[in-house]
Amino acid sequence: MKPHDCDFLVVGAGSTGLALVDHLLRREVGSVTLIDSLDSPQAGPTGTRLPLLAPDLSGSGPAVHRARELYEGWSDWIEIDPELRRCGVLLPKSDRAIEASGRVPLQGVDCARRWSSLHPDGPTCLHDKSAATVDPILVASALMWRIRKAGGNFFPTTTLNSLVETTDGVEFTAGIRAGTASHVFLCAGTDSLHWLDRLGVRHHFVQEKVSTFTIELSDELPPIIYWAEDRALLFDRGDGLHDLQLIGRFGNSNETFPSVDWDGYAKFRQKWKFWIPQIDEAESLKASARTQISCVDAVSTTASAGGRIIFPGACGEFSPLLFPALAEFAVESHLEGSAGGLLEDLR
Repeated sequence: MKPHDCDFLVVGAGSTGLALVDHLLRREVGSVTLIDSLDSPQAGPTGTRLPLLAPDLSGSGPAVHRARELYEGWSDWIEIDPELRRCGVLLPKSDRAIEASGRVPLQGVDCARRWSSLHPDGPTCLHDKSAATVDPILVASALMWRIRKAGGNFFPTTTLNSLVETTDGVEFTAGIRAGTASHVFLCAGTDSLHWLDRLGVRHHFVQEKVSTFTIELSDELPPIIYWAEDRALLFDRGDGLHDLQLIGRFGNSNETFPSVDWDGYAKFRQKWKFWIPQIDEAESLKASARTQISCVDAVSTTASAGGRIIFPGACGEFSPLLFPALAEFAVESHLEGSAGGLLEDLR
């Protein structure tokens, strides 16, 4: 087979990879090829509506601001309506909960007045009105449509096998194809961390386990509740059910694949049943576990020593909001020539 050479190779057709390809094509900076080990773009971890949360991390302000700008102009950017619905998020107060502009303090009795399924003796919370939910399937399909329209190449069921960075480019093999790319962007989820480790690139990202429990609860609950201290997220899926996500570290044991954290689920229900009585009584209709990547301090982009292999970064439960900004920052950093060295930060 003839070598497949391109200016940019993007590995991973998840949300960040799709947004990154779209941004490269809109900038008209050269030929772009997208590969993924699966046969179609990935719409998100659940296939239902996803919450858009902003992190309380120093240095993340520009990314949050830019991400919200992109979502607000989405109909112009990718020519579709992603059904962005502003609904707000309730944040039980902890040391990590920041009383920023737009976050309204609510006592337990105030929360119960707004949402009758909450007990009035519950915790003091902050209500962030800027949070929203979005349909990830619409977003993924629209981005892929844009990519095909703009002339990008997409090779499904193509697994990346090797990367060798040289002074002239990055030699790669992927599935039955081999070639050279001027630059490679790694957007393949936790596989990206494995590649960074194999390439000897220092980074400050961790692999986390997300256990998701689908339960049937009353609609008299806040559309989104996020417990920063517990790393727990409860949200309305948009189909009459709720998902409870519990996030913890992965890789500290002999686990090869993530297993559902049933013990954590039981402890969470025991801890919060006084505030949300339905939690203790609800039956789990479905349970699953997956891995995700999160940064340990601030949103950032990481690059290899030669600056030709780039990881746009990831931020765990905040990725559904920040992915278009992360993709844009990674591309612009490369075009400005500032993405190089063992570790690069965009703040």
